[in-house]
Amino acid sequence: MIRVTSLAHVHYAHPDLDKAICFLQDFGLVVEATVDGKTYLRGYGEQPFVYVAEQSTDGRRHFRGGYWVAESRADLERAAANPAAVSEIEESSAPGGGEVVRLRDPWGFLVGFVHGQRLREAEGPKRLEEKETAANEAVSKNRKGVFRRFQHGASPIHKLGHYGILVPKDQLDAAMRWYYGTMNLKPTDYVVDPETKAVDSVFNHIDLGKEYTDHHSFFISTLHGPKPYIHHSSFEVNDFDTQVLGHDWLQAKGYVNCWGIGRHVLGSQIFDYW
Repeated sequence: MIRVTSLAHVHYAHPDLDKAICFLQDFGLVVEATVDGKTYLRGYGEQPFVYVAEQSTDGRRHFRGGYWVAESRADLERAAANPAAVSEIEESSAPGGGEVVRLRDPWGFLVGFVHGQRLREAEGPKRLEEKETAANEAVSKNRKGVFRRFQHGASPIHKLGHYGILVPKDQLDAAMRWYYGTMNLKPTDYVVDPETKAVDSVFNHIDLGKEYTDHHSFFISTLHGPKPYIHHSSFEVNDFDTQVLGHDWLQAKGYVNCWGIGRHVLGSQIFDYW
């Protein structure tokens, strides 16, 4: 069992790297460095980067893997000894350094583990309000004679929140067994087909015992076709105003919204898909 403490980053290959980086900056990420053809983008949290972008070589988009922070070097060694490993322990040339091991799950997705990174000094929390003020409610009026003023701009990203994959419907149980047997993930909530009562999706958290963790850092959902694929990666911002202002910023830049702004029932997260 490989014990992890948090998500580290996700890695994508883009058909038009310059266009992708422009979007990611408008989305709220910050370019940290470009090394060996890979651009590393960060939030304002402690992770040295949370997104890796590189140029696709075949004109198509590709998911190059989700990476996790290993609890210890011994966990990295366990990853390297896993039958699914596709690399040995390697030194990382990415910002923050450290070491990395890569596995490939049975559906072709890379699952990486990092350890020993030099963390950033976290900033924030960052918001788009010019000066933090108390919020008024219908009855409770804590802000009197003071007005709220906001900047226009991208929503500053704090950290990587989660990512998720889709697998064929008849392989969901196998996917759950593989991930639960590989690392310390446990189910938090299930989405169930109301007619068949079969599980359609499962939201998974990092099991740190009595320590609270995010509702989900990884989800697995089902598809009716044969080819597994990445669904989305999610990033965390500080507050609702920051989210709405970032939404408006992306719309003004001409990007197309997929779904949102809304709130999930399971986990209660506010979402905004682009």
